[in-house]
Amino acid sequence: MANLQDLKDDLAKAAHGITTKEAWEKGICIECKEPAAPKCHTSDGRGEYHISGMCEECWDALFADEDEEE
Repeated sequence: MANLQDLKDDLAKAAHGITTKEAWEKGICIECKEPAAPKCHTSDGRGEYHISGMCEECWDALFADEDEEE
């Protein structure tokens, strides 16, 4: 049975074409594939990048509709 990290890597690869670790190593966003640092404007955004590999701008866009509903 695969471990949790293997499952996470498989899901990221299927959804984004790269793993979170690959995105971190390249310094890019797992979603938009652009350099992540210039697109992480707050400490929360930088923290999220270190969790998900997604830059703050892509993260905000992903959840924009949910924020508008609240």
